[in-house]
Amino acid sequence: MTMTSAKGARAGFIWLASYPKSGNTWFRALLTAYEDSAGDVDINRLDGRHAARERLFERYLACDGSLLTTEETFIARRVIYLHLAQHETSGAPQKVHDANLPLANGQLLFPPEATAATIHVVRHPFDVAVSYAYHLGLAPDFDRCIDNMCNPDFRVDGLVFAQMPQVQSDWSSHALSWLAMPGRRLTLRYEDMLVDGAGALTRALRVMYPDAEPDPARVTRAVEATSFGKLKAQESATSFRERPPKSESFFRSGTSGDWRNHLTPAQCARLADALAPAMQRMGYGPDGSVGPWSDDAPAP
Repeated sequence: MTMTSAKGARAGFIWLASYPKSGNTWFRALLTAYEDSAGDVDINRLDGRHAARERLFERYLACDGSLLTTEETFIARRVIYLHLAQHETSGAPQKVHDANLPLANGQLLFPPEATAATIHVVRHPFDVAVSYAYHLGLAPDFDRCIDNMCNPDFRVDGLVFAQMPQVQSDWSSHALSWLAMPGRRLTLRYEDMLVDGAGALTRALRVMYPDAEPDPARVTRAVEATSFGKLKAQESATSFRERPPKSESFFRSGTSGDWRNHLTPAQCARLADALAPAMQRMGYGPDGSVGPWSDDAPAP
């Protein structure tokens, strides 16, 4: 049984959550290639619509979303998710960069009762700082990106790229918020995906679509089709509509440990001090190492 035939098995949203530049887009490419019978992937037609897309609010709100305060948009998003989850059986994942933290009313932005499954992707914050800075066109000023990553109150306010405001918080709070998500959840580390993409995709598919065993041949084809070199070559040949205007390329490095070529010891120490809770939980060392870790979520 393929992923396509597994869709519609249960109601609720599938959240594909990550801090920006942690592997969310790569995972969406893997899903797209898996669903394609030939294992092909078009980077400009990836599975996974953005959960904060403005069009969603234009359709279901009785007012212009830009007229709401930031807090009101978060509460409105939660209400919309709850409403739509009753009828959401497509199985299509929703891309999320928000932290899942309590709102002003004490309720989670992404309600467990509106959730079918959560795939959470995490990457060492040292590499995130570098990749995110290049993504935003800030490099080589990595300190500005580090400021945001260490700020528990950091938000993306206003309408940006046709998206409603989003609460990212600091990297540690973001990671811990999704690690605490109840229900069917799988947390994948970017570094482990680099080592065993097929294993990561297989585990994710079992969590997302528990009534359909993944097809090993399709998994293999999907991993081969989404190698970093192939994705980067496709961007060079056709461009990528999700690349920010100030970024030279979306698929820049795709490696683990690139932070060594960019960050100073002081910058690394600042990240390690501010983000220690989630780094320790995820097996990320203050020296940039990636050690073992154990996810306490139920095994898929």
